[in-house]
Amino acid sequence: MPNETTDKLREMAAHRGLRLIGSRRRKLGGDFGKYGLNDAQGGPVFGIEKGGLIASAEEIEDYLRGMTSSAWSKSAGSAEPRSRPKAKPEPKAKPKPRFKVKVANLLAKLPAAKRAEAFSELLARPGIRIERIVSRGQATPEETPMVQEQDEWVLLLEGAAGLRIEDSVEVTLGAGDHVWIARGQKHWVTWSAKDRATVWLAVHLD
Repeated sequence: MPNETTDKLREMAAHRGLRLIGSRRRKLGGDFGKYGLNDAQGGPVFGIEKGGLIASAEEIEDYLRGMTSSAWSKSAGSAEPRSRPKAKPEPKAKPKPRFKVKVANLLAKLPAAKRAEAFSELLARPGIRIERIVSRGQATPEETPMVQEQDEWVLLLEGAAGLRIEDSVEVTLGAGDHVWIARGQKHWVTWSAKDRATVWLAVHLD
């Protein structure tokens, strides 16, 4: 048996943790040219009987290749399949709006109000009325005070003005100032800024 065959089988066996045994006895009826395999502790694994070695080189190679195939199959069978990443849920579609919000600005497109105050009604409901008033240099004549049948809450949004309520002293109002005027109370706007618009938000309540 060529040495290269023996070397090849020995290397294959070593890779599998086995030891190749080859016979060199040339007795008639002996096991010359036969092989066997021992494990690492010297115990017989394949091709060894009491009388000697019985496996050919081809049988040894087939056995060793079968070990590789079996080991690979077990490894492949025991490997857990890779779990696929979960697909991200599609975002829910936003509900279609049922109406369009109308946005308005109390300080946009102000009337000139040079000759007289400009009144714009913003909301009117039972028991309440809201209006915007724009002044520019106007004042209430002393002899004709304003008197209303409703309570009034008034907020100065922009500009500056003076206000006097009956039986009180005059107060100066700036942006953000607000006052309460009871129904039936006489009151006067004593002055309003001439260089810019003065914008009031008046809420009338029953």
